[in-house]
Order: sequence, then C-alpha cells, then structure tokens
Amino acid sequence: LGGSSSRQAEPVNSEQTELSNGNESTITTVIAPPTIFATKDEFVRIWFSWKNDFFAYLKNIDKVEDKKQMWGFMLLNRMGPIGQEIHRTFHFYGEDKNTLDIDILIKKFDLYCLYGDKKRSNEDIDEYIHELKFFAIAQDYIDPMRIVKEKIIQDMSTQRFTGKAALLIESKGEKLISYLQSLDLYHIALFWKQCEHLMAQKIDETPKQNSTYANSATAESVPIEQNQNQSTIWGHRCKLFFPKLCCAHCNKCKQFNHYTDNYKDKYIYDCTKCGMSHIQSHCPAYGELCIKCGKRNHFSMMCRVPFKINCSKCGMNHAISRCPAQGRICRHCNQLNHLEEKCPDQPSVFEQVQSVY
Repeated sequence: LGGSSSRQAEPVNSEQTELSNGNESTITTVIAPPTIFATKDEFVRIWFSWKNDFFAYLKNIDKVEDKKQMWGFMLLNRMGPIGQEIHRTFHFYGEDKNTLDIDILIKKFDLYCLYGDKKRSNEDIDEYIHELKFFAIAQDYIDPMRIVKEKIIQDMSTQRFTGKAALLIESKGEKLISYLQSLDLYHIALFWKQCEHLMAQKIDETPKQNSTYANSATAESVPIEQNQNQSTIWGHRCKLFFPKLCCAHCNKCKQFNHYTDNYKDKYIYDCTKCGMSHIQSHCPAYGELCIKCGKRNHFSMMCRVPFKINCSKCGMNHAISRCPAQGRICRHCNQLNHLEEKCPDQPSVFEQVQSVY
C-alpha cells in the first residue's frame, strides 16, 4: 500500500517543481511521492516503509539537499490531515524545539509508531526499559538503544517530579534535556531511579549535617529595619536560613530565607555529591544511599566509584570493588573469585547430560 514499487509515476507536482528548479541537473527518473495517509491505523502500519519511500522521493527531487530546510514542511504536507493531527500531539523540548526540522519530526513519528502513548505504569524502571527495547527489536528498528533513550527522555520531560526530586530536576534548569542526552541509557536510568527515590521525600526531610545547622533550624526570626542593600518580604530577617522561616531573597540560589552576602564562602555550586547548587550545610544528598557503590552521602548519578557492566566474573553490573563473586570458590575449577556459571572450565550442556547417565 505504501511502497513506491506498486505505484505508477504520478505527474510532477508543485513540490517537485519548486525543488527541482533549484537543482540544475536533469532528473532522469521521476519517483512518485508516497500516498497520503487515510487513517491512523494505516499510518502506524506502514509508516516505516512510507518513510523510506518519502526519502527516496525527496532525494530524487533535491539531490544536493540545498532545500533541506523545507523537508519538514513537505513531510507534513505529504502526510495529509492524519499526520498533521498526530504531529499536534507531540511534546517538543530542549534541542527539539524546531518543530519543522526533518530529523526531529522523523524521530517523533518513529516514537509514535513504536510506542504510541505508552507510559510506564507500576513496573520497575529496568523492566520498563527492557520492555521498550524488546518492542523496538521486535519491530526491526534500526537503532533500538537510541529510540529507547529518546523514549525515556520524553517520558521524563513530561513527568511531574515532586519533593526533593523537584529540586534535582530544577537544578538542571533548561539544561536538563541536553544533560540527559549526553548520558548513555544506563546512566539515564540511574538518574531516573534517583529521582523516583527522592520523590518519596519532602524537601524538609533532608538530614541535618551538624548540630549548628540543627539548632539553627528552630531559630525564630526577629524584627529588623529595612536596609538599602538587603530586601526583605515581611520586614524582618531570619536568624537562620530555612525555607519555612520565610523572609529574604538570595541572588545566588534565587530562594527565600537568607541574604546573598551571608553565604559568600558557604555556598556550593555544582556540588560533586548531588549535582546541585546549595548552602554548604544543606546538601540534598546527605544521608542518601548510593545504589551503585552502597555508600552514603552522594547520589548514584554522581558516584565516582569505577563501575563494571556485565562483569566477566559474575555477569552482573556493580562497582568494581563490590563484585558478588569476590572470595567465592568455583566448584568446577576450585579457583577463587568467579561464579560457577562464569567458569571457563564449566562443562557444556552435552557434558552435563552425559554425566547423568
């Protein structure tokens, strides 16, 4: 239905005329454009073959690609009302804000045809990612890992994060999407898990890091006179800088409860423990357990412990210093530090069957 081989060449249309006028070389073979989609079901069913036909058509009429900036517009035009309706449901973010860029549009339509409006329900993040991978592979998608990564970023960009997770997301600001795109799929999943863990915590549940901070948290505010260099909201100044105690607006962190000049040497930018900027004594990662190395006081995404993926000794993912096979004796070779299923001397399935008889 969508293949160009099953159609006769159609008369050259306005798209062909406009683009071919910009190319001086003579078009020896006219490739007909793919047909307009009739229904959404047809769109999902033939999109990938239709896409190939569309690119063959484009490259035939714009061989040197000097009109490539028009390809996105031509794609939507050639799709017809069905494709345009689907396009209006897309969420554009980060570097994808150019809604007529051909590469961005193709990626969005690929995601739509593979996953529709699928969202993660109650399953584990790793299970969800595995399911996305399996589906992309089953559909013979050319780059399953890339499309799964885009799907995860799309899901995270539309998710509403609360609690301490909201602070982590907001700390990235407009760089959140580019930050996620710079990570591989494994570390994106790790970042998402960290956010899920922080979702269950309220902002004021951060453990106090020293007695000075703990005592300060209960301090009451006292009235002060308005100073020209210090703006307050309620006409008083907090003795201690805590969100619930209201008052002044800091130019560094853009939060209320303290003045900028109070923290010239006590404010951390791009903290190596949590990745955020914060008061030195109030790191959101304090007390948190890293799921990579098993140690506390830093987020997993900021863990600097070397990490082993698909370890040859145990077959798992873990910090290099935390291999489950460490100290284990293999019953096949009586050697240390690897599990039996990873033993190079492990008998084959045939040998195991033979040993039974």
